[in-house]
Amino acid sequence: MSFLNPLIATISLALEITGILLAMRAILIARTPQSAIAWSCGLIVLPIVAIPLFLIFGESRFAGYTLAGRKGSQKLDEAFHSIIRHMEGYQADFTGEFREASKMANSLSRIPATSGSKIDLLIDGTETFQSIFAAIDAAKESIWVQFFIIHDDRIGRELADRLVVAARRGVECRVMFDQVGSKSLSPSWSARLRQEGILVQSFVTNRQFGRRFQINFRNHRKLVIVDALVAFLGGLNVGDEYLGRNRRFGPWRDTHIRLEGPCVPGFQLSFLEDWNYITGEVPPFRLPKPTVRAIPSPVVFPIASGPAESWSICPAVYLSIINSATRRLWIASPYFVPGSPLFFAICHAAIRGVDVRIILPQMADHLLPWLSSFSYYPKLREAGVKLWRYQPGFMHQKVLLADDDIAIVGSINVDYRSFVLNFELSAAIQDKNFAEQIETMFLADFDRSAPEDLRKFEDGDLFFRLKCRAAALMSPEQ
Repeated sequence: MSFLNPLIATISLALEITGILLAMRAILIARTPQSAIAWSCGLIVLPIVAIPLFLIFGESRFAGYTLAGRKGSQKLDEAFHSIIRHMEGYQADFTGEFREASKMANSLSRIPATSGSKIDLLIDGTETFQSIFAAIDAAKESIWVQFFIIHDDRIGRELADRLVVAARRGVECRVMFDQVGSKSLSPSWSARLRQEGILVQSFVTNRQFGRRFQINFRNHRKLVIVDALVAFLGGLNVGDEYLGRNRRFGPWRDTHIRLEGPCVPGFQLSFLEDWNYITGEVPPFRLPKPTVRAIPSPVVFPIASGPAESWSICPAVYLSIINSATRRLWIASPYFVPGSPLFFAICHAAIRGVDVRIILPQMADHLLPWLSSFSYYPKLREAGVKLWRYQPGFMHQKVLLADDDIAIVGSINVDYRSFVLNFELSAAIQDKNFAEQIETMFLADFDRSAPEDLRKFEDGDLFFRLKCRAAALMSPEQ
């Protein structure tokens, strides 16, 4: 067995050299000094464990993805400029204290906010899928479908059935889902659609050559666009649990929106970028015919954010709106694991007298983020933030309401993953009438929620507090 000793020594040396090289990379790319220190120490001291973890979780920037208008793809750039020219005819800005948020969004994405669109608030799964299916059934030219999760269950098969009927009458259909989120989707579901000429693709984050370890990133977007005229987005995926048919979760609380008008091409661009990443192709698209602008009308801009950006629009817009709020900040999210800038912005809003309320679910669908939220309780209490736990079932909506006229609805959770690691899609909207609808929805949710005791973390036993702190330490990877 003496021959093993040189082999073990060689492997150990190779691991140590690899660990040192990756530690140098960690120092260069880490998101924070703390993570740079943690990764570099682990890679040098315990390379056999740290190397695979770093390869999976250590990347801070998503590679291989082409952003429109950045000269990475001629066809994508042409689509971008066509969309921008169309939207500029309806360009508008947020007004009042929130003006800077829309200016910042425009600067980062180069997509303008627009006025003249129609917005319908869709509460829960039944109302949402009825509206989506009605649009699919009426489609004449194209249907683009994108979800993080699609299940081959009752609602998943109903979606497939309607797409098949649309394809048979000559509608061009494209379907996209995240490979990780839809890992349980039966191959037969996609095969059936492909047999009908429907283009089906999975968003695989390690598809590009040499990018095998990008699996920590996710495409979390939920988007349906019909005939380039109507867009649906929000928190709902395609699964029976999202209609309250799962015994574990019971009633499912979620929020979606239906958009129609000049803002829709901005959301088309998000789909074009994702499809181009997967296939290298830019789907043919069309722009809606010019419409007469309604006055007064909502001002809408897309928040299409992701880890391929140098400067993500998501944290920039959220922080700008939160820091500008003067009277009210109400937030609903299934997870509350914010990074330090977002967390302190929320607390500072409460300290300066803003009515800050947060609704979280009572039950957990993912244990780590659920435990992590308790670790924020002491600071939230000291700042004067009020927190509720939704009681009837699981609450999955992602909604923000600021003052009397600003709302954000979409796929963005108040957690590190949504702000840094995921491709996300939401709509930021300035409109008093729509904000009133969101307020009414929030008030109904407060009635179904219980005020949370923000001393639970400090009053909990040692084991509970250790679990919460340990979970919070892993917040970037949850």
